[in-house]
Amino acid sequence: MTARYPLVLNGTQIQELQAGDSLIGDFLLYGVFKKDVPRQRLLTSPTATTLAIQTKLWVEVGGLLMSFNSGTSVVMPSLTAGNDYAVYACTDGTLRADSNFSVPTGYTTANSRFIGSAHYAPGGNATAQSGGNTTPAFNPYSLFDLTYRPSRKDWRGMTTDPGEGLCAMIYLLNTDPGANGASKYNVTIADGSSPPKIPTQFGGNGSTTYGDLNWWTAREVLAANGMRPPTYGEFSALAYGTTEASSIGSDQGSTILNAAYTSKCGLIQASGVMYVWGDEFGGGTAAAGWTANTGGRGQTYQLENAVVLGGAWTGGAYAGSRCSYWGDAPSSSSSIFGARGVCDLLILD
Repeated sequence: MTARYPLVLNGTQIQELQAGDSLIGDFLLYGVFKKDVPRQRLLTSPTATTLAIQTKLWVEVGGLLMSFNSGTSVVMPSLTAGNDYAVYACTDGTLRADSNFSVPTGYTTANSRFIGSAHYAPGGNATAQSGGNTTPAFNPYSLFDLTYRPSRKDWRGMTTDPGEGLCAMIYLLNTDPGANGASKYNVTIADGSSPPKIPTQFGGNGSTTYGDLNWWTAREVLAANGMRPPTYGEFSALAYGTTEASSIGSDQGSTILNAAYTSKCGLIQASGVMYVWGDEFGGGTAAAGWTANTGGRGQTYQLENAVVLGGAWTGGAYAGSRCSYWGDAPSSSSSIFGARGVCDLLILD
């Protein structure tokens, strides 16, 4: 039986459409994107290198209503570890993945439409509390679509926590998120010794860098990219699966794969590599009185410390998914303090 889909105007059904229909009078079925099972991911990864859809999909592409059955495979290009792949529905009846987030090679905006994305990680996710592996694979927690996605604009390099309630950066913050995206494989880690560039939203010009990576700097860069630092509880869930009570032992410098410190949901360098700033304050408090510690943006009075999470390469048995250190003020900046952002997971009917 041919699937049909109603065209409704102001709550009144005008006519039923079927796959391949376009104009009906002056009406265009513009923007339709409907999954047979609305509140689940559209995409699945049957193998480490393949993608398919796991629910029937109706989608408008170039003025045509297209339908794709559950189990339809995505046509894959050659894959490169650490890259993100956009998935497009095309008017020739195919679903295609491409590393170009404009349109697939050989297609245009008139005959293809972006519907989702996936991250092809340099190693597999953890299956226990001992880290992942070195076999490149699509991260199953990184599969997003138009109604199941991060709340921020850029979906690249993002994953969800194991309970699928929160999105997080797969990689540590890098020094040039404006050019690379905030979460990018194999680029320089931003820390107190290698601070990030100042975002244009906060007065940057594309080349000037901060002089530190304190809590305020990290918070500002993440905010410019639609994110915030994780809470202690959020981080503990995101980092679950990493090798606990151990660290890598040396400064890694770049957002590379350290398989032992990959988490269940695919955070890479999740713990034991770099502390990341958390969103919470606590621990000791400063002496009573105003302190000029915000880089000239006002002063603080008896401010508590800001938490850092996960443990650094020097941490040894202190490091792990529940590691937290509450001993430094938010004005602190260090070569072992980095950042990793989170944002809401947006699920639409």
